[in-house]
Amino acid sequence: MRRSAATGAALATMLLVAACGSSGPTPPSSASPAPRSAAPALASPTACNLPVGAAPTALDPGLLSVLPARVGGVAVAQEPDSFSQAMADPCFAANVDRAVFAIAVSGDDLASGVVAHLRPGVYSDAMFADWRSSYDDGACAQAGGVVGHAQQTLALRTTYVTTCGGGLRVYHAYLPGKGAIVSLFSTGPNDFGAQLVSGIAG
Repeated sequence: MRRSAATGAALATMLLVAACGSSGPTPPSSASPAPRSAAPALASPTACNLPVGAAPTALDPGLLSVLPARVGGVAVAQEPDSFSQAMADPCFAANVDRAVFAIAVSGDDLASGVVAHLRPGVYSDAMFADWRSSYDDGACAQAGGVVGHAQQTLALRTTYVTTCGGGLRVYHAYLPGKGAIVSLFSTGPNDFGAQLVSGIAG
């Protein structure tokens, strides 16, 4: 079934809301199989407190410039509802000082994800591994579960790719020069996710 932009946005919100392990609403049957929720900002419980004196996480539409402006002939647009829901997750807020959620939908192709700028001193290999694991578990929960992990080099950048049983693909890339993580999921024959990661600026 072809997804409308509205259906795609609803699915993106349900997937990308950061819930620290809690479940979001069940997606509409027209979009299934589809993940229900994901927790992109993970970490140990001690890391889930906003640093003393730190500003709240800000919505930063300027971070969209990290991604290509278009993919598959359609614009990559901001998806603001996911940001407001992500703020309910103390782990997301503790690790991320600025973020924007993005979506691109065309026919059967859908990609959506987050560009998350990390707070100073937050990143480590272990933190990124936990982030990916948490995100993947949520993304694949209603898409056949996690069935495989791989690493690819896309545009000279190491990209972690998770495959779900239902064909959903999840992509993660850390951008050390920008202090940011890009995590997104992708469905459809044209693999917008791989195209987006390949087109990351910088």
